[in-house]
Amino acid sequence: MKKKSISIFGATGSVGSSTLNLLRQRKDEFDVVAMTCNSNIDLLLELSKEFNPKAIAVADENLYLDLKKRVDKNIECFAGSEGLREISCYSSDIVIASIVGLAGLESLLDSVKNTSVIAIANKECIVAAGPLVVSQAKKHNCQIIPIDSEHNAIFQILDGKSIKDVEKIYLTASGGPFYKFSHSQLKKVTPAQAVKHPVWSMGKKISVDSATLMNKGLEIIEAHHLFGLDNNRIEVIVHRQSIIHGLALMKNGALLGYFGKPSMLNPIDHALAWPLCKDNNIDPITIEDLNNLTVESVSDDDYRSLFLSRFAIEKGGFYPVYLSASNEIAVNAFLKNKIMFLDIIRVVEKVIDEIGHSGNKSLETMASLQEIIMADGEARIKASEIIKLGF
Repeated sequence: MKKKSISIFGATGSVGSSTLNLLRQRKDEFDVVAMTCNSNIDLLLELSKEFNPKAIAVADENLYLDLKKRVDKNIECFAGSEGLREISCYSSDIVIASIVGLAGLESLLDSVKNTSVIAIANKECIVAAGPLVVSQAKKHNCQIIPIDSEHNAIFQILDGKSIKDVEKIYLTASGGPFYKFSHSQLKKVTPAQAVKHPVWSMGKKISVDSATLMNKGLEIIEAHHLFGLDNNRIEVIVHRQSIIHGLALMKNGALLGYFGKPSMLNPIDHALAWPLCKDNNIDPITIEDLNNLTVESVSDDDYRSLFLSRFAIEKGGFYPVYLSASNEIAVNAFLKNKIMFLDIIRVVEKVIDEIGHSGNKSLETMASLQEIIMADGEARIKASEIIKLGF
């Protein structure tokens, strides 16, 4: 059997590490072409010795000389944003796109031209530049497979089906650590409490997003682009057990669901094997796991984050960029104790009120990478100003 070639952008992060753990079990199936990291060159060098890629890259240009000096001579070495773009030009069958934030956008767009499958874990790139990414993928016949659990679940449910046959989809949310908290309780929430997710082991930022439900708001925008669904055909439901990862109501009345243990390994493994479905030993679901499952409808009136996300879809233009960028600044400020928990969404809403505009373009026809980056920077500056001046 011919080996598949794979490039891993963000190899030292959680998604990259999970991917490499799977590859260790399937060394006879994959050849690693390229690997990147943000700044952890010690781990990158260790991984390069283990997997022997053709090229490696570090995002931090200041670490290039040290990396170059220590890397094996038969491995190409790159650094900085230009280096990430150069390494993106290496052809491979699969690209794992897990660089955090818009820092991964340029390399993502380059990778689309040089691979047949993009397994994407980067939420911000699809939120801010969904039409650009999707149109480029179609142009270059590249399949985008989301590997966050909810969108991967929907992808698997709908794979091979016509989107015209779908009435609506349901994205599941755990509800985070503060589900059913009163307003007075939420006012007292601390960063230490917010990063303790009840089910998933995640980074600090995504844990806070889960607590505000902004992660689901951003996922609504993602689903809109990835699956070509209107805003009113995407619902959010709370499912505390995190066994149901996605549901699709078909126009014939059938409700199709994806059930699995809360783990990133199965979505990644699915992307590695696609379009096949291979045996694995990754914590399989059992009938007993389906006992006492609950689901609850979520109202946008109860979660301003969901309202703002749907508003961003409807307004188009740069609104989703402003939403994502200002939320990131606000969450970072909360984690540094500069603002309170309830201030996070207030900052986002204030940024949208003050600089939100759709310009002469709708989000669906946004074509300029530079415009997206400029809009992102504008929102970050405005959010920082609002936080500094207070409310």
